[in-house]
Amino acid sequence: MKYYSLRVRPIGLLAITGLLALTSSAFRVADTEPVTRLVALMQRFYVQARPEVSYLHLDQPAYAAGETLWFKAYVVDAQAHRPDSLSKVLYVDMMSPEQKIVFRRTLALRGGLSEGDIVLPDTLTQGVYTLRAYTSWMRNAGQELFFSRRIPVWQAVPPAAGETNASRTAAQARKIAKALQASAQPDVQFFPEGGDYVAGLQTMVGVKIVDATGHCLALRGVVLNDRDKEVTTFTTPTLGMSSFTLTPEPGRRYRAHVVLPDGSSADYPLPEVQSTGWVLNVREIGANYQVYVRHKGPATGTTAGGEALRVLAHVRGVPVYIGEGHINSGETFTASIPKAKLPAGIVHVTLFDAQGTAQAQRLAFAPEIQGLRVTLQPDKTAYGPRQEVKLAVEVRTATGEPVPAELSLAVANVAGLPELGSSTSTIQSHLLLTSDLRGYVENPDYYFRNNTAATRRALDDLLLTQGWSHFVWSTLFTDTSPIATYDFPQEQALTISGQLVRPNGKPVPNGPLTVLEKKGRSVTESNANAAGYFLFTGFTGRDTAQVLVQARTEKGGSNVLIRLNELWPAPQPAWPVPFLPPATNPAPEVAAYGQRSRQQQVLERQYRPDTTSGMVLSNVTISGQRAPIQDPRSIHSNASNVLRFQDIPNAASYNNIFELIQGRVPGVQVFNSGGGYRMLVRGIGSLMNSTDPLYLIDGMPVSSNEALLSIPPATVERVEVLKGSDAAIYGVRGSNGVLAVYTKRGSDSNNQAISGVVVRRLPAFYRTREFYAPRYATAASSKPDPRATTLYWQPKVSVPASGRTTVRFYTADQGGAFRASVEGVSAGGKPAMGETQLLVSMQQ
Repeated sequence: MKYYSLRVRPIGLLAITGLLALTSSAFRVADTEPVTRLVALMQRFYVQARPEVSYLHLDQPAYAAGETLWFKAYVVDAQAHRPDSLSKVLYVDMMSPEQKIVFRRTLALRGGLSEGDIVLPDTLTQGVYTLRAYTSWMRNAGQELFFSRRIPVWQAVPPAAGETNASRTAAQARKIAKALQASAQPDVQFFPEGGDYVAGLQTMVGVKIVDATGHCLALRGVVLNDRDKEVTTFTTPTLGMSSFTLTPEPGRRYRAHVVLPDGSSADYPLPEVQSTGWVLNVREIGANYQVYVRHKGPATGTTAGGEALRVLAHVRGVPVYIGEGHINSGETFTASIPKAKLPAGIVHVTLFDAQGTAQAQRLAFAPEIQGLRVTLQPDKTAYGPRQEVKLAVEVRTATGEPVPAELSLAVANVAGLPELGSSTSTIQSHLLLTSDLRGYVENPDYYFRNNTAATRRALDDLLLTQGWSHFVWSTLFTDTSPIATYDFPQEQALTISGQLVRPNGKPVPNGPLTVLEKKGRSVTESNANAAGYFLFTGFTGRDTAQVLVQARTEKGGSNVLIRLNELWPAPQPAWPVPFLPPATNPAPEVAAYGQRSRQQQVLERQYRPDTTSGMVLSNVTISGQRAPIQDPRSIHSNASNVLRFQDIPNAASYNNIFELIQGRVPGVQVFNSGGGYRMLVRGIGSLMNSTDPLYLIDGMPVSSNEALLSIPPATVERVEVLKGSDAAIYGVRGSNGVLAVYTKRGSDSNNQAISGVVVRRLPAFYRTREFYAPRYATAASSKPDPRATTLYWQPKVSVPASGRTTVRFYTADQGGAFRASVEGVSAGGKPAMGETQLLVSMQQ
């Protein structure tokens, strides 16, 4: 176990190298100090903050209650997208439609990779659940940057007669009705391109319309000024986003009159028009992104020679354009950024004024021009039951060069469940798009399926209405490190971190800390830093661990509270998820899938004692004895002797604890020496040498027995003496025995917090189950093969430097079409995806 003080400190600024500056007729390439500083600040953020991106590849997009959700986890660095080995702990949560965490997984990352599963009980309530994945380090940037995906879970088999929970069905119906009512008044937002409307300057305005669950709506509206004069009209397509041009007039106010889904209408105000300011427009024209900058200054006080400006464009911290110039009112300056030279992903174009203040920002998207080509080639066109499938997997560049990659493979029945309410996402759409945006993006995979004019327009409208995620420029223009305020560590192992504070919330500087791990029998001592922050790491995660953290003030006082950082952050308020229709009368495709799934679950339970099925057994009674409640201040389970002061007559009349103990504990001798006291546990030694036991007060070690003299016996609850093997948990310090004093103030029978003491139960790393995939030497077997939904799942498909590997598995007893798909990332950080279909015929 290791200890570190928080907060996180700067780690140095990487030298600026490889800067790509693209010239244009309007801007000159700038190497002056202000522009260099902008780039340095941006690169300092990526070097020090080291942002990470997480992603989960699932075996299916939707599930029936009782099935197992299989997933592969990828964690990459946010800049180059290479598999990340910085964080080595990943947390995966599954939240109910009510945003309550119902399943948790703590995973050990190996080179940024891990895998896991979640058994969905057959009693799980039908609805749209949310799966999220994050590291401790990612929490510093907020939950909006966690990987998040909506997962529909269906009760695919209707309840039998007499089993319908009428109250639950009625409650669900009320929720659906309430959600539909709320969606009748959608959320309509308007986003001026770059940030502001400036009077007299034409600009593009993005519009986004969503219902109460975040689902985009196709509606129409008209924009009116404050004189009820129609200015323009707009219509949002299915994805709920569109844009229109507007030249706002000085002093005018604008509103949108929108026709709602129920036929009624409502008015929504547009942002206020500014009399002065900047306008930044970015357009995709041919092979370039054209940048247009205009400025309107005050009528008086115009700067001679025009206003100075600077433009910086980058993709994930890689500069692709820097330039500066001057502009006068009424002028338009342009710059060209060739698309062919850009890394794939979101292009951030930021306009700065002469003082270095960011005045406008616009996002564009650079597509993957040289993406990977992943092919899956089965060895046959069709297969019979229980036949071997040899699936060749090949990963190459666009020019045919082989590429090593880490992939995961899912083979699932094409006849799956409806994906109603799900948020389809792939590793490509997440790495290149949604991981760089805040907020919920509906159906992000849509923007990558077909490269059409309509798709590119829809993607541009998305970027027009959703902002950048990683940093705000104003926070970087300081000498303070961008991570100086980070609360959460970059975990190399499970950690315990937090802050020492007083009851009034003020920090306790430099307070001594002791961490005692019960099972590992380890004790670690250190101090918090000047702001009261602390971090202990090195917990192995091989098994669950109960850890006691004790603290004092710098002067040894007990008036201190320990605020531990929670391992699992509580879900933040978000868009409510959409409701699935009641499970009492499922749709035909849901019922058909449910029959296959339930038959599979029954066979798994019958023929596989180690089944991963989520079927819940009924009428099971478990009985046993209640385990004794342990004091959270103690890490030892057993004491050799316990002296309870409530059992001692007139205990409060004694002068100190030593007088009260004397003669009452077998094997313990107490000596009065020159006004002080010495204690010997089991045995007589030289009083000139250190033979004192280890003294503990409420589980906290003290340097000498003088601290015990200050404790009135009336405030003591009990004294425990540990000898021999019972004291071994305290290591060398317990070799002379242990005397543990527990005060009455520490009694937590009412479950209240104890000053200076807190207990944290650390989880063990999750050990994922192995997917059931039998290998048949012959087709004959007495046991049925129940794989009807997910035929095969393999989270570890490593493609070597040759760019080619082969995956072998067997078909089952079910016929039909199965979709085989792989997802993953190459060693160079490029997303890898491919798919094919397998046909299993029962006629062979």
